[in-house]
Amino acid sequence: MEDIETLLMQIISYSGDCKSSCIEALDLFKEEDYSQANSKLESAYNSLLKAKKIHAKLLSESVDSSTMQISLFLVHAEDQMMSAETIITLVRKFLEIIKKEEGKSND
Repeated sequence: MEDIETLLMQIISYSGDCKSSCIEALDLFKEEDYSQANSKLESAYNSLLKAKKIHAKLLSESVDSSTMQISLFLVHAEDQMMSAETIITLVRKFLEIIKKEEGKSND
């Protein structure tokens, strides 16, 4: 198994990338640059998938090993990943609502 601290830092980093890309997507959407906004959301989703893949690896290895210890660092990494998942879900829903409202105002 790779050094657990390295894996946890990767989860934190990818989660941060996801959250940053979500905020950038909102800014781009506000500027009506929908193509770039969608690209940023796709980038955010890819970062989240990378974090979740590492997390799944840690989970599967912890089942096979009795040496996995829960630490504050592990809890922090999981917290960052879950907040990134929440943010991307909310941003997607928020943009869906805005697009729907814009469609109504164009009628």
